[in-house]
Amino acid sequence: MKLLLRCSLAVLIFLAVTDNVRSQAILINFTNRVVSANGLSWTFDVEAKGDAQYGGLDNGSWIAYNIRLDLALPAGVTLTGGSASGSATYASASSGVQVGVFVPDGGPANTQKLGLTLERADNNADIPNDVFVRLATYTVNFSAPVLETFAFTPRSNADVFGSSWSNFANENLFRPFNFVQTALPVKLVSFNATKEGNTAQLAWKTSEETNSDHFDVERSANGKTWETISKVSAKGESSVLASYTALDAYPLNGANLYRLRMVDVDGTSAYSKIQSLDFGITTKIAMYPNPVSDELSVKVDDFSRVSHIQIYDTNGLEVYKSVGAPSTTINVKNLAAGIYVVKVAQKNNVVSSYKILVAR
Repeated sequence: MKLLLRCSLAVLIFLAVTDNVRSQAILINFTNRVVSANGLSWTFDVEAKGDAQYGGLDNGSWIAYNIRLDLALPAGVTLTGGSASGSATYASASSGVQVGVFVPDGGPANTQKLGLTLERADNNADIPNDVFVRLATYTVNFSAPVLETFAFTPRSNADVFGSSWSNFANENLFRPFNFVQTALPVKLVSFNATKEGNTAQLAWKTSEETNSDHFDVERSANGKTWETISKVSAKGESSVLASYTALDAYPLNGANLYRLRMVDVDGTSAYSKIQSLDFGITTKIAMYPNPVSDELSVKVDDFSRVSHIQIYDTNGLEVYKSVGAPSTTINVKNLAAGIYVVKVAQKNNVVSSYKILVAR
């Protein structure tokens, strides 16, 4: 199983011809990249600062930019568009994504062409020279899942077909960007889910990690709402095969969908493909005596699966809730005579309700 978990940007330093251009260099970085769970979209931020190598940015000079990118996608996959939002502080809201409209053609097989555009208003703040700031957030969409490594290369030529920016004085004078190297954290080799009794065993392997922080093991019953059931620390830096495991000791009764969210130290993340398991878990629960006057016994065939127990009166008011590990017996001497509802919650989020009568 190959997954899109790494995207290297070559370090492209465009050496400007004139000192004027050198004194107005902008350093660009792509950060906070997130690959969607279905692989059909990719969201990332474009950040910038003045490039100290060339004396920093002449603040307030830029009015618009175009970043041209070449993407070598899997065979048959095409770019279908995207969306963008500019930073209210450093750029105007006029931004967008352009697909497949740039020349010259050529490049590796199935190379797709992508453009990221942004404009700056007069009242926007200047780009600082000491820290990166977010200029815009972009989302790029694909015609089919992109779940394997692909090349993503910015063009360095400072013209209408390259990655360049223009200034207020002369919008036709193209200035170059400098790009920094960046990468997604993990190259995932495999991710599997298997049943072992009434538990789910999750196992995965990576072949390469760069600045990886941790893995979130997520579970869902419907593929829409996900919860993190385990967090596993990553190797951080690795170029050899690494193996990981996690356990879902209390899977849901029925369908269980599992996926990995792989997180870098800077918040960059990506998802694995989804694995599914189906469990037919039947937990037998009984209450006695009923009616009860002093002590209620709760019998469960596997009490370790019980998360907590609550008792409600007929008005829906909670009159009892277990603290810590629930007990198999509950003292009801202080409850007034009447009908109550006992709710037994299991660790797989299944809740069972039973009516009891407290008699005096």
